[in-house]
Amino acid sequence: MRWHFGWPGMAFAVLLFGAGLFLGSYRYRGEPMHSTASERLQPVPADPPTLTDGTIVYVPVYSSLHLGVSTRQQTVELAATVSVRNTSSLHPITVRSVRYYDSSGKHVRDYLDQPSALPPLGAVEFVIQRADAAGGPGANFLIRWDGPPNVDEPLIEAVMFGQSGSAGVSFTSRGQVVKSAPRE
Repeated sequence: MRWHFGWPGMAFAVLLFGAGLFLGSYRYRGEPMHSTASERLQPVPADPPTLTDGTIVYVPVYSSLHLGVSTRQQTVELAATVSVRNTSSLHPITVRSVRYYDSSGKHVRDYLDQPSALPPLGAVEFVIQRADAAGGPGANFLIRWDGPPNVDEPLIEAVMFGQSGSAGVSFTSRGQVVKSAPRE
């Protein structure tokens, strides 16, 4: 038996599909995800072991990029995920602060309320949504961490991704230890 829909059936199917797309775009959005800190970081022990002096890592992030593909100034908005990975298989490290700054060096927000322990081989992410343009193209993070003497340094890097037309844009940047930083 063959199915015969005709134009009314086809029009109804297209209308139903369009309504599904429209309603699906209005799903509950809630608070934007800004990190996995609450899931992966642990409270710092009351009697922490002897710690190093602490290290500050500068991590460049790009919330937008100038494409330079035409005479008009065209930009693409990017999402960014900053990942802090404890490379030590023996010791936790303490993440003291995660601070986000804009292109002018102005403090935008903090991602941690209190120092927290990252377990051995653990990782935590801090996210900048694509729609969050507060940082601009020269945004950055300053991440302060410490741990026991001779602990392996964590790997701290950012992954940026976005889309321009049908082309995807993605790249990484690696954190760099700095000797000075704004006072907290």
